[in-house]
Amino acid sequence: MRLRSRLSVFFVVVVFVAAGSTLLLVGFSARSVFRSFVFSGDAQKAATYASILADYYSEKQSWRGVQAFLSEIPWLVFLRIDERIHGDRGQPQPSARSAEAMGSLMADRIVVADSSGLIVADTSGKLLGTIHPPRHLAHGVPILSGFERVGTVLVGSMIDSGLSDLGSQFLESFSASLLWATLLSALIAILLGLALSARLIRPLASLNAAVRKVASGDLSVRVTPSGRDELSELSVSFNAMTDELVALEEAKKRIIADSAHELRTPVTLIQGTIEAMIDGVYPLDATTLSSVHEEVLRLSRLIDTLRELEIIESGRLELKLERLDALVLARKAAAQFAGAVGGKKIEMRTESLGEGPFFVLADSLRFGEVLYNLLANAVRHSPQAGLVRIRVSKRSADGEVRMAVDDQGPGVPARERAKIFERFYRSDPSRASDRGGRGLGLAIASEIVKAHGGGLEVGDSDLGGASFTLSLPAA
Repeated sequence: MRLRSRLSVFFVVVVFVAAGSTLLLVGFSARSVFRSFVFSGDAQKAATYASILADYYSEKQSWRGVQAFLSEIPWLVFLRIDERIHGDRGQPQPSARSAEAMGSLMADRIVVADSSGLIVADTSGKLLGTIHPPRHLAHGVPILSGFERVGTVLVGSMIDSGLSDLGSQFLESFSASLLWATLLSALIAILLGLALSARLIRPLASLNAAVRKVASGDLSVRVTPSGRDELSELSVSFNAMTDELVALEEAKKRIIADSAHELRTPVTLIQGTIEAMIDGVYPLDATTLSSVHEEVLRLSRLIDTLRELEIIESGRLELKLERLDALVLARKAAAQFAGAVGGKKIEMRTESLGEGPFFVLADSLRFGEVLYNLLANAVRHSPQAGLVRIRVSKRSADGEVRMAVDDQGPGVPARERAKIFERFYRSDPSRASDRGGRGLGLAIASEIVKAHGGGLEVGDSDLGGASFTLSLPAA
């Protein structure tokens, strides 16, 4: 079942369950409240009858004739009303309208029990003469003569839990109205839910189609975000993912092309030299074989470098971490490197900012490889009699040790700084690899630093050239 169908079915089920639960709870609550309302009204009527019947018992000193008295109450009320309106005109005859009014007044059933529980009056005549235990009369209102309880009166729902015809009609009408209102609300909710599910599924369907195109190899597809919800964020993330895939695909093609170019040069030289030796152009002697051997070594170093970079990027580089002082490592690297730059008369200077020691957890061999690469890069681009400076510092805010290698060379243009740590990248693509490097050193250095949990970035130096800043967590 598709997601849209499942959402629709789920929403319909939820709406019907919620509507049914509401219908049952509201119906039950309405019946309970209505019965409480009816019982409260009957209790008030019973209190009035209890006062009248108390006076009756005080006058008669018994319940004899109380059945007839209850039947005459409407007639007595009519006579009082008629006398109030028309004055004393003898024995009036009730009209049909007044008879109907008296019948409405007697619509409530009244039951009177004496102190022993004997029913001495019942306007319906059903319980007259029967005896009821106290628990049956507990809902009634006591009739007091003086301070003595002489009986109990019950009215309407206090006698029978069943509702009157009028009350039943009201509840039936209310239940029918509640049912139709619930069904109409459920229908509106279902329609709105279906519309909402369609709106939710539409961008998902668009994303699904785009994913299928990407899976088939079409990396040009993009999704237009709409709104500011999670689905819109998902569309933005999808577009970012496809942009990254395009970048990775271009990087892969560039790496393959650059690798083929770098491998072609030594292979071509070896092939040409061997063919010349076979054709007799070059003599088959130690000198010629030595030049071939040099190209083989060059090719082997390139392959080893590519292999090392692949190991580092795949996370399989094994580090032997030790607690080392970054300042000591920097001085050692500068001292070892100074002898190799004597021809250019470059000054190697090591400085520290703040108090040491500057301890880091690092692999001394790999860390030295990074420093050597950065120093070699700085020396290569420094002018004659220039200055290369290594500055070590520590930031107390985040506990980070930083090492900056600065030179007085031409620097790195801002537009190239994001690419300078990519493999085979050279700021001057026309340079030969034997003079400008193969573009792998900085890529390897960056990956080694990342493997240590640090970072490597490039910026401008106050010496006028480039500044490569290496940062590692302090130990």
